Amino acid sequence: MKNKNNFNLLDCTLRDGGYYNNWNFSLKLIQNYLNEISKTDINYVELGFRGFFKNKNLGLTGYTDDNLIKKLKFPNPLKIGVMINASDLYKNNFSPLKNLKRLFPKINKKIFFVRFACHAEEVFGLKDSIDWLSNKGISVFINIMQVSELDLDNLKKICIYLKRENIKALYFADSLGALEIKKFKKINKFLKKYWNKDLGLHAHDNLNLALKNSEYAIKNNFRWIDSTIMGMGRGPGNLKTEEIIKKFNKNQVSIINKLKNKYFNKLKQKYKWGTNKYYREAAKKKIHPTYIQNMLADIKYRKKDYETILKSLANEDAKKFNPHKLFLSSNIYNKQKKGKWSPSNELTGKNILILGPGQNAKKNKNKLIKFIKNKNLYVIVLNTIDYMPEKFINLRAICHPKRIIYDYRHFNETNTSIVAPISSMPQKLKNFLIADNKVIFDYGLHVNGQKKIIINKNYCSLPKPLTSLYSLAITISAKAKKVYVAGFDGYSNDDPFSDETNYYLKKFLKSFKNIKLTSLTKSKYNFPSLIL
Repeated sequence: MKNKNNFNLLDCTLRDGGYYNNWNFSLKLIQNYLNEISKTDINYVELGFRGFFKNKNLGLTGYTDDNLIKKLKFPNPLKIGVMINASDLYKNNFSPLKNLKRLFPKINKKIFFVRFACHAEEVFGLKDSIDWLSNKGISVFINIMQVSELDLDNLKKICIYLKRENIKALYFADSLGALEIKKFKKINKFLKKYWNKDLGLHAHDNLNLALKNSEYAIKNNFRWIDSTIMGMGRGPGNLKTEEIIKKFNKNQVSIINKLKNKYFNKLKQKYKWGTNKYYREAAKKKIHPTYIQNMLADIKYRKKDYETILKSLANEDAKKFNPHKLFLSSNIYNKQKKGKWSPSNELTGKNILILGPGQNAKKNKNKLIKFIKNKNLYVIVLNTIDYMPEKFINLRAICHPKRIIYDYRHFNETNTSIVAPISSMPQKLKNFLIADNKVIFDYGLHVNGQKKIIINKNYCSLPKPLTSLYSLAITISAKAKKVYVAGFDGYSNDDPFSDETNYYLKKFLKSFKNIKLTSLTKSKYNFPSLIL
């Protein structure tokens, strides 16, 4: 968009919105989106990411490769680009430039710009990459993340460093959604002193300030403003394209509404992005919004535990998203410690049922109870699963450090026996569990952080402390006669959680082909099935 205020509106719906549907936008949606956007004053579209080094679980705009670009028609005057996470360029012990060339084996002339998303410290290694792209005729944007936390001394260094580089604009992303006008004014005053090229803003909407901050940026000569349709984007989302267009060209709102009605209303109903009290609280406590997005989306976490999770994250450095901080503590289970209990003492020769959290098991609860009675099954449930009456549960498996902290009241109140890697835990974590009214079996766990799966008599070594893997390891160690599972529905390909859980469960099944395992409910995993 170019108007009397002399700024460009860059729509990045298909890139930022992919954090909700794993970038699984259909080719038809993408083409229709491009056709309609071209009828507005929006001249720049960020089509998706170029990166991740070909993660096969991602959809079309997760990698935005040349095959996709060849299939699309780009109506005039649209100029398209892609984003690269600078962190991807520092992988595999290669130089950033070498990794960049891996991402662009050939230069596609249809790509007008590349935007690097950088943490402050990552900027200073990009000179060769900026030069290489510029020499190929590609415009380069540098997007500095977490502007609300940016130290002014670091900002000065960045400005001085980039002044000599051929970049289109210096962008700032309000990654934590914590940028308030008072802080923005301070940054803007500083920029006027040290920067004389174009500036851009990518506003998040945790505090409902995306529009206000963007309007302030425009009034203060920021030439580039990001937006997405309905605000679709990581966490609470971004400045809404329809809102900013309405401010400057009301006649074009109907074009965006056409896209909303055809595609994006359905997507929002499904993924439910948008600000809420948890995102607002996260912004105030400087917690990365992806923690909240994952917490709200994952059925493992219960609503009554959300405040506890927020408090826990607030006590850590949670400004950068690290899934380990939500799903595990990386300094726990990193030493190989044997447990005091061997599953073979209790479970050898038994027929076992492991119950996961999937909806298919909840829907078939009565059929499962009947099957448990008929087969005289030994039942193991994962974490706080409560759809099965306690009298039918023999053992509750737990191992996630965070889940133990969040759910300790539930574990302590129940009389059901628990299996947990007690000997592998630090004392602070052990203190959360009370054995007064139950038996706690101690089966050890070592988290190797790699792809290894090792199962021994009284401990297992796993890539990550997923309770599903831990439970399966117990049944293998016990040499169970027969193992059934239910509620292992699996994540769909457009679910951000699919990468981790699907990958490791499939790897587990591939590693232990001899296990006699049958699913009693529908599942995405490659289980032999006996659907009830």
